[in-house]
Order: sequence, then C-alpha cells, then structure tokens
Amino acid sequence: MDVGTMAISGLIARDFDIEGVITQLAQIRRRPVALLEERKSACNDQIVALQQLTARALSLSTSASALLDGTAFGQVSASSSDESAVVVSASAGAPVGSYDIVVSKLAQSHKVSSGVVTSADEALGYAGDIIINGQVVTIEAADTLSDIRDAINGSGAGVSASILTVAEDDHRLSITSLTSGVDGAIEMIDANASGILEAIGLQDSLTTIKHAITDGAAGDALSDKFGPIADALGLVSAPAGTVQINGVDVAIDLATDSLEDIASAISAVSGVTATIQTLDLDGQAAYRLEIVGDTGVPTFVDDANVLTTLGVLEKGFANTVDAAQDAAFTIDGVAMTRSTNAVDDAIENVQLQLVSETGGSTVTVDVRADTAATVETVESFVDAYNEVIRFINKHQDFDAETEQGGLFFGSPVVMQIEAQLRDQVSDLVDTMGGDLLLASQVGLSFDAHDQLVLDSAALLDALATNPEGVRRLFGTRTDTTSPEVQVHALSSATADSGAAGYAVEITQAAERATARSDVLPSGITLDETLTIDGKSITLTAGMSLQEAADLINALATAQGMAIDASVDGDTIVVEHELYGTSHEITIESSLDDGAGGTGLGGAVAGEVEVYTGRDVAGTIGGEAAEGRGRILTAAEGSPAEGLQLIVTAETTGSKGVVLVSKGIATRLTDYLEAITDPDAGSLTRATEGVNAQIESIDEEIADLEGDVDRYIEELQAQFSRMETQMSQSLSLLDWLENQVKYLPGGWRE
Repeated sequence: MDVGTMAISGLIARDFDIEGVITQLAQIRRRPVALLEERKSACNDQIVALQQLTARALSLSTSASALLDGTAFGQVSASSSDESAVVVSASAGAPVGSYDIVVSKLAQSHKVSSGVVTSADEALGYAGDIIINGQVVTIEAADTLSDIRDAINGSGAGVSASILTVAEDDHRLSITSLTSGVDGAIEMIDANASGILEAIGLQDSLTTIKHAITDGAAGDALSDKFGPIADALGLVSAPAGTVQINGVDVAIDLATDSLEDIASAISAVSGVTATIQTLDLDGQAAYRLEIVGDTGVPTFVDDANVLTTLGVLEKGFANTVDAAQDAAFTIDGVAMTRSTNAVDDAIENVQLQLVSETGGSTVTVDVRADTAATVETVESFVDAYNEVIRFINKHQDFDAETEQGGLFFGSPVVMQIEAQLRDQVSDLVDTMGGDLLLASQVGLSFDAHDQLVLDSAALLDALATNPEGVRRLFGTRTDTTSPEVQVHALSSATADSGAAGYAVEITQAAERATARSDVLPSGITLDETLTIDGKSITLTAGMSLQEAADLINALATAQGMAIDASVDGDTIVVEHELYGTSHEITIESSLDDGAGGTGLGGAVAGEVEVYTGRDVAGTIGGEAAEGRGRILTAAEGSPAEGLQLIVTAETTGSKGVVLVSKGIATRLTDYLEAITDPDAGSLTRATEGVNAQIESIDEEIADLEGDVDRYIEELQAQFSRMETQMSQSLSLLDWLENQVKYLPGGWRE
C-alpha cells in the first residue's frame, strides 16, 4: 500500500498528519485482504500436506508391491557343504530341502590350434572362403596370420582367435569357442579349392562322411534348394571341381549349381540316388542333399573341397587343445548333463556353479526357508501403512482450546482414503476359497488408532502350515475353466471376479489369413509367376505340390515373410503365421483364374487378391469385448476392464469362466494407483481443488487491492481539495485584516 508523496502545507500541514490519517484509513480498508492472505497461507499448507500424503501413499504402494507376486513369502537361503566344488545360491520360490550332488566332469569350451607358421606378419598366399560355425570368412592372398585372426574375430562366428608365439619362428593360431559344452563345438569348413585350413594345420587331410544315413550320406541343411549353393552359403568365391561317386566323375560348380542341379547330376551315376529332403529347423524350412547307394554306402572322392563345402564330407582337426565337453553330474542320484558349469535349471530357482570335479564324493546343498526375510518384508509393509495413517491422524486433529482443526480436518477425501485403506486390508479374499481368507489369520490386525499391528508368530505359523494360502491372500491369482482360454494380462482396473467368475462367450473364432489353391491332382502343370506380398517366385511345370510349397517357404525365409506354405491333399495352402484382420496376404498371379494354374490371386492375370484373417469376438462377464487376433480384451468401464484373454478356440460358444482373485497387496496397490493417478486420482483432484481456491483468493485480493488503491487516491484528492480551500480561506482572512486597518478610527487590539 502506497499513500503517495503528496505534500500538504499551510494550516492543515502544521496541525494535522494527513499522511498518517490516510495510512490508517487504508489499513482499515485492507483488513479483508489480510484475512484472505491468511486463508491462502492455510491453503498452501494444505497443498504441502496433500503432496506429503501422496508421497507416503506411493511409498506404501511400493511396499505392497513387494508382496504381490508371492516371492516375499517364498524367500530362501542356500548353502553348500563344499564351495570349492559347488557354489549355490537360491531365489524366492526355491523348494526347501537338501540335495546331494556329485560332479564327474566340468563343461569346457572347444579349443583348437593350427600348426607352426614361421611368421605372423608375412603374407601366406592363400585365397578363398572358409566357414566357421556358419559364418563365412574371406581370406585374401595378401593376408597374414594376424589378418586371418582379425577376420575370424570380426566374423561373429562365436569364437575367439588369438596367436600363440612359441618362438621367433613358431606362431600358432588358437581358436576357442565362446560357448562351452558339446553344442559349442567349433565347425570349420574349407569352402575353397586351396585347402586353407589344412594348409595352416588347423585341419588334417583325411575326409570322412559327415552325416551318415542308411546306405548313404547327407549334406548340411541349406535354406534354399533352387538357387546357387554360393548364394545359400553366402560365399564370395565358391569352389568348383569334379568329384567321384562310386568312381564316376561328377562335375559340380557351387557358384552356379543349386541343390536340385547337384542331385540331378549325382542321380545320373548308376546305382546311386540323390534326393532333396525338406527339414523343419526351428520352424523354418531347410533342405539337405541325401545320396544313397543301391547296394550300400557309395564311395566319395572330393575335389577342390566341393563335397566338404556341401557338408557331405568333413575333415578332422589336426590339433585339439580342449575337446568340447558338457558338465556331467548327479543330483540325488539322477544323472544330468549341461553345456555350462552355471546350472540354473536343474532345481527350480536354485543356481549351481560347478567349480571342480568331486571324484565321487558328495556335496550337500541345503535350501532353507528364510522366514526372517519374509517377516521383515511384511513389517516394512506394515510400517509404510502406519506412516500413512499416522500422517492422516496428525492432520485430522481438532484443538478444542483454539477451536482450530488440522489441515485434513473434515476433509471427505482424506476420510474416505483412510476408510478405504482399512477395507483393502480387512475385506475377505475368498474368490479362490481356501483356509486363509482374512488378514487376521496371518497376524495382521488394527489398533484403536486404525494402525496395523503384526503378530509375527501368527505369520510364521501360517507360512509353515499353508505358504500357498499366504501368497494367495496377498497376491493375484487367476484361473480358467476352459483349456481354450488363458489369461494374458490384467490391470489395476480389473475387479476381483468373485467366486462366480467372468463368463466367456465366443461368437467368432480367430483365423489366420489363408489362401488355398485350386485342386491340383497333377501338381504344377503350367509355368506361373506368383507375387506374394510383393515378392515374386516362378512355379515351373512338372513341379510337385510339395516342391511348390517348398519354393514358397524358401522365398518366405529369404525375405523374412511371416507366411507358411503347406500341402493339404491336392491343394497348396498359404497361411499367415499370425491371427487377425491386421495380418493379411496379397497374391497376384501371371495366369487368369481357371487357366490351369494354381488359382491363387485375382480372377484375371495381374489382379491382386487380398486374403485377410479374422479377429476373435465375444463377451467377457456378459459385456461385449474387443478382439484383436486371438486376444480378447474386456470392455472399458466393465468390471473386468483390463482383462486380456488368449482364446485358442476354433469353435464358438461358451468357454467357461475366468476367475480373478485380488488379495490384500493387489487391492492396495490398485487403490493407491487410482488415488495417486496424476490425471484423475482423488489426491490429485483434491490438490487441484485447493489450487483453484488459491486462484480464487488471489483474484479477490487483486480486486480488494485495487479498491484500496482507488480509496487512497480518493482520500488524497479530498485532502488536496481541502488544502486548497483552506489556503484560499486564509488568504481571504489576511485581506480582511489588512482592510480593517484602514477603516475610520483604525484597528484596535
């Protein structure tokens, strides 16, 4: 408040403190502003308290989350009777008990070495490709032993190469598998005519059949049987040579020949049949050459490493430093092997590190329930809960002497929060049934101040007698009555289903996009180009349906397409790997429909046909649900909101019920998530409400301050006018006095 710097002189200025009077009058006028500022200060204190309550609620949510998945009630400790042989650790949920372990062999990585190379830094003069664990390494004539080491290390072949210097003129290339165990054995192929691996002493010259089959041999599996071998293997320069099978020359050029070409050439040898077999490797189609003799295994003579590159023959390692070896051990007399010495899948949630062989001696591993850790976790939860309640109670107090209530006194939001927190803990958990239905049965009760009290002995007794019941009492459990329905996910919005569960009704089963050819009893009779999802292949007359399907699968593998082709009777079926309307297949044919081709694609040549899948459709809990592929999601706003089901049913109709049980910790975290939600939580809305009050108070203060300023201006103007009038009056008085002096008879005192 500024009353200004107006100077008032004369009689008033001498006898009256005008500025003081204006200041006092303005202060009286400002009293409502002071009251509003007190209200604003109280609102700010309330916001701070709400923020502190929110922080405590989030802390409680974190503590409750530790009880959600049940691991807190299955905490364990583990020990080994001989840590120089077996080191053990265990995580929550490990089965309690003792286990006798005998280690007979440790896993080790495959390690090989080359022969002596006089210099590591002089050009070796070898050129061509080698293949290590399926990865092509290209060697050039100018490469040194050091260059070969670097090329191998940069190939991503899962090995580590190094040079061992024995003497000034004795250097050896050492290669170690990065994966221990038999499955980590190093595979090397001299895919070149120079015999590079043999030349530097990594492999010997003796060849043997690599994949023996009845009366013959098979090659390595390849991803494509129609294209050149060089492309299938990724070779930069593929070898070519004339091999001998049963003494008969067969010319093979891996740069241009496909598996089909090679099989045809070998089959021309009398008494020998070569075929291409289709394999399923991890869900992908693969192909291998199989060579069978009419009267037993044919003889093979390689040339330029052609049969070695195909995987029909193989060379042995010249110098094996360490053989690839699995760990071999027994647990309680049961023999087991693993590719690594770190064993984490033999005993559930128990991690074993095999350190040394025990020579037949037994190492005892003990896994014990760590109930002290469980009690500590529940105690932390109780402390976090009580911190929230203490904070609420502190600010709900009413001081009778001052007749002043706390910051939360009479707040319906906070009162509801306190009541709801108690309900989440004390309400029944009976959806799944069982013996433990109430918090009081595991030692949790409330005192007179609504704070939780833990009876540790009761909790320990419940853990000892019914550990799964304790987990169910605190956590989340789901179950379905139909094998065609699985729970995929649920959210904090998903309500406990109760014992009746959520009924599931399917009105439409999910389907994959499927294209089916015409009936083709004679196979492919015309050359036809199919463009599938923008990628083209050509089916040639004389192909069988299986060969056509194999060609489509080869295209899919090469292009990373999520489709699969198969033969069903006399038809070719092309299916998308995923379900639903968002996954489709487009096919265009070079032939008109009905012209003798496959019938796939549009009605006329060049026309695209779109094949689309279907989403699952149905209801959950009697309310329409949203389908996407095989996932059926409960409707927003329904009791089951957030519940996602995987429906594998291929027929419609009732698919049983889904039970959702939400225990104490789950209910608490769901509720705390709701009230602390930054957009719609009750604590958020309460804070926004107080902020709105502050904004309103600020507006009132601004209006009142404006009134006071105008009031001061008006007072100043009034006193200014008074001064002027007083000054004029004094001047008139002086004039009258002077006039009186000149009256007849003069002025007498």
